[in-house]
Amino acid sequence: MDGSLEMRRRRGSEEQDNRTFTFLSPLSLVCGRPVYSGRVVGGKDAAATRWPWQVSLKLSNSHICGGSLVSDRWIVTAAHCLQMTWIPFFYTVWLGSIDMDNLDEGVIHRVSRIVIHPTYSNVSGDIALLRLFSRVTYSSSILPICLSNVKKKQLIIPDSCWVTGWGKLKEEDADYPTKLQEAEVPIIEHQKCENIYNPLGSFLPQIQPVIEETMICAGDLNKGKDTCQGDSAGPLACHIDGIWILIGLSSWGTGCGLSFPGVYTNVTYYQKWITSVISRAEVLVPKTWTYLTSYSLLYCSLWLFWDPPVPLGLAFYQERSKCS
Repeated sequence: MDGSLEMRRRRGSEEQDNRTFTFLSPLSLVCGRPVYSGRVVGGKDAAATRWPWQVSLKLSNSHICGGSLVSDRWIVTAAHCLQMTWIPFFYTVWLGSIDMDNLDEGVIHRVSRIVIHPTYSNVSGDIALLRLFSRVTYSSSILPICLSNVKKKQLIIPDSCWVTGWGKLKEEDADYPTKLQEAEVPIIEHQKCENIYNPLGSFLPQIQPVIEETMICAGDLNKGKDTCQGDSAGPLACHIDGIWILIGLSSWGTGCGLSFPGVYTNVTYYQKWITSVISRAEVLVPKTWTYLTSYSLLYCSLWLFWDPPVPLGLAFYQERSKCS
C-alpha cells in the first residue's frame, strides 16, 4: 500500500482542511465524509484527517480500545472493552489526532453513560454505546462515521473495506505503534469464515456455529493484513455510495495476520438497537444524571486511592485478543 491510495474526497478543496462544524449540522450531511478519503498488521501509518471518527477509549488515561464517533454525543465500541468496570466516569475518549505521542493535538471527552447490548455474552452481542458528557465540535479531524440506512432492504458491502487502530504491528511485538495504522482488508464470505474456524461443522451440523449472523469476517490471509492486540473495537469502515459507513467493530480472532481472519461485530445487525438507544437518550437524561451523581459520591474516594491495573490487551482473549 502506498500514498497513491490516499485521495482527497471528491467534494471539497484544500481550503476545507481547517473547516469547522457545529453540532447543529445535520448528521446526514456530515458523517462519513472526511477531508481525505483515499499498520494494523500489514498496514501503514494513517494520514491525518483520513479517519476522523476514530477514537481511543482510555481507562485511567491508558489506551484500552478503539471506537467510532457516530454523532456529536455518542461513541460505538465493543462491550468486551468495558469488562474491567462499567462505571462511566472511569473512562475517557480521545479524538481528533492520530499520534499517541502528541495527545495535545486531540481533545478528551468524559463518558457519562455506558449502554451494553442486552445479549452480550463472551463474543456474542459484543457492542456498546458510550454517551459523552459534552457535545463534540466537528472539524476536519473530528467527524462522525455514517451508520447504514435501516430502511434499505439490503446493504451491498464491497469486496474490501478498511480497518484502523493503534494495535500491534505483529503479534510477537512488545510495543505498540504511536501513530494510527490503517489497512485495506478483503471481506470474507460468512460460510467460508465458518469453515475456517469450525472445519468440523459441515460434518457435524449439530455443532453450534462459531461465526454467528451477528458477526462479519475480514482479513487478507495471503498478505497478512489483519487487526491485532490493541485494535479492539476499532472500525471496519466501507466506502459505499460515496460515503464511509461503519460496518463492523474489531471483536476477536485467532492469531494476527496468520491463517485466521479477524472477526468483527456486525454493526448493521444492531442498527435498530443503536438508533433506539440514541433516540431515547434525552428522555433518560434525568435518570442518568441521578445515577451518575450517586455513584460519583460513592466511588470518588476510591478513585483517589485506586491503583489501576495495567491493561493487558483484550478483556476477552482467545489466542489472539484485540483490545490493549
